[in-house]
Amino acid sequence: MIVTLGSVRGAPGVSVSAMLLAAAWPGDTPRVVLEADVDGGVIGARYGLGVDPGASALVAAARHQLGDPEQLIGEAARRVGDRAWVVPGPESAVAALRLWSADRAATQVAAALAADIERVWIVDAGRVSSRAPVAALVARSDLALVFTRHEPADLVQVPERVADLANLARRVGVVVVGTPDYGLDELREFCGVRHVWQVSAEPNAVALTQRGWADRRLRRAPVWRDLVTVAAELAELIGPVGPAAPAADLGGSLHLEVGDA
Repeated sequence: MIVTLGSVRGAPGVSVSAMLLAAAWPGDTPRVVLEADVDGGVIGARYGLGVDPGASALVAAARHQLGDPEQLIGEAARRVGDRAWVVPGPESAVAALRLWSADRAATQVAAALAADIERVWIVDAGRVSSRAPVAALVARSDLALVFTRHEPADLVQVPERVADLANLARRVGVVVVGTPDYGLDELREFCGVRHVWQVSAEPNAVALTQRGWADRRLRRAPVWRDLVTVAAELAELIGPVGPAAPAADLGGSLHLEVGDA
């Protein structure tokens, strides 16, 4: 299962939302966050994970062990808690663009992820479009989510991007960050999609997540409650999940085991 997150413009919080969706995903389905932003990644530095192993190792593993998800996890992922892993991307935009523009890199990784029937892969694709080097990941996604801030100057960019990604992904949805001046029905009509969610803007979201996923202040934040709801609806939309269980408790720190599948 692949869910790709991207934005049209600005910084609506795609990376932190990817991490929170992984933490909030319902049931006991393992989940992996893959940072595939060609403008450079932030997850490795933000959470003290580093970038090696990471997306570079994932690309190499996909080339040589295509179709073996366990090998991909073992080679490239950082375990950050119970049933949760992260594959951080290169911090440099030059390195990230070079990595994902390499011959068939995104296509091979997308095929390997699509073959993984045990996990949900949550891909942070940055400012994604059908012309992006990581478009192959969108093409294999069960759902592509366009994140946007609620201001009209940002929303006006969304319908065109939705139409663009609809030519690739099975489904496209929109997540509006903040409180728009329009209801969900109006937003669905404007964006041209059935699946639209609104989540609270949280200026301290990064600081809250850096304290650890079990931190009480994070769990009380409106953005956490909103993304728990979004994760549950996404899981129901794109496929069955495991037996009901609390959202993953990823502990008080992200400095946990590395590469443990």
